[in-house]
Amino acid sequence: MNEMQKHSISILKVFAILSLFALTMFATENQRVVDELASPMPEIPLKKAMGDKLYNDAINSGEYNYVGNSKCRLCHRNFFVGRKNDPHDHAMESLIPSKNEKNSHCLTCHSTGHRIPSGFVDMEKTPRLSNVQCEGCHGPGSVHIELAKDKTKNDAKGFTGGGFLAGAGNLQVLKDICASCHTKRWNNSYHDFNKAYNSYKKADPNAAGN
Repeated sequence: MNEMQKHSISILKVFAILSLFALTMFATENQRVVDELASPMPEIPLKKAMGDKLYNDAINSGEYNYVGNSKCRLCHRNFFVGRKNDPHDHAMESLIPSKNEKNSHCLTCHSTGHRIPSGFVDMEKTPRLSNVQCEGCHGPGSVHIELAKDKTKNDAKGFTGGGFLAGAGNLQVLKDICASCHTKRWNNSYHDFNKAYNSYKKADPNAAGN
């Protein structure tokens, strides 16, 4: 057997191993989807994190509405740009292989505000709220925007934030929202929850050093 034949066999072996690995990964992923869909409908992350009373009081007040991250971009451009390279901003794409891009069970964690008034409905009606945007973690942004516009409520140094159901004033709620979607079944995107969570304090969680 000459060197070229040996090289060809080695390449075929590597290809076979990679193919087997890919098939195993696909089977595992497919089984996770099957198991998820066989489970009860997941609770709305924001509601689970806030608790029924606080959530119902806030949402039923009519003050909190989803606005889409194009509004966030106006004041938080560095975060808006940084998130474009983040898996959360491509969450809908991961539903396409399993043909679950219209499944409410999956959209609860793969879109922004699904099953909440003014939140994501489908790609035809609310494309601006597809994927997991800023409001997917912080909750509806309408109050935050109104506070930012109201100069009478801003301190001498300018607007310092606020108005979110999950934000600087409600950090545990914010963290609980993350944990409600990143459950044991779906934690393969990280190995250390706290480290992954803390990386999102920066504009680009995928930047070197995070």
